[in-house]
Amino acid sequence: MPFEPTAEIWSAILGACRVHSNKELGEIAAQKLLQLNSLNPGNYVLVSNVFAASGRWKDVEQVRMKMKGSGLKKTPGCSWIEIGNKLHTFIARDKSHPNSDEIYQKLAQITEKLEIEGGYVPQTKFVLHNVEEEEKVEMLYGHSERLAIAYGLLYLPVGTLIRITKNLRICGDCHTFCKLVSRFFGRELVVRDANRFHHFKDGVCSCGDFW
Repeated sequence: MPFEPTAEIWSAILGACRVHSNKELGEIAAQKLLQLNSLNPGNYVLVSNVFAASGRWKDVEQVRMKMKGSGLKKTPGCSWIEIGNKLHTFIARDKSHPNSDEIYQKLAQITEKLEIEGGYVPQTKFVLHNVEEEEKVEMLYGHSERLAIAYGLLYLPVGTLIRITKNLRICGDCHTFCKLVSRFFGRELVVRDANRFHHFKDGVCSCGDFW
């Protein structure tokens, strides 16, 4: 390159390395990104996630400490859905919504149907925390977009398109979950995450499973 690569460039390279499982180049990109002392918390989270995916929990802790020392905080996952001209906000594992009990009950019913009819099995590899398998499953089930989907299925008329906005990139397991919902509940979903629009219909996503 005719100029020094920026944090954004190393971040893009690191993201590509994660997609294509290039650990050698990913290690270089991660170290370069950390050396730049970026003030973007997303870069630290990306590096942390790459280390976590490889089970390098000591490195994960070091990255988190470095991030904390820089006064940065990870942005919590948040999803929005508009129903009846009112915007409803959900945070991961959130129970502050006035209809929380009903939402979680509906989500449990959805998940059970997808497990029985769609063969859904939670992909805990997408939970990048050093916790037991059972807790990883619970964390996946509490992702904000699932709460928004459950609320949409509860209160939007049958056949109505469900539109959701998410501030972070949708995880691979939730992506599978959305495809199955579109197929086994006969509902189209549009999820706008931090990267792109995902249009789910009849068990297929417009991104072609590459996001």
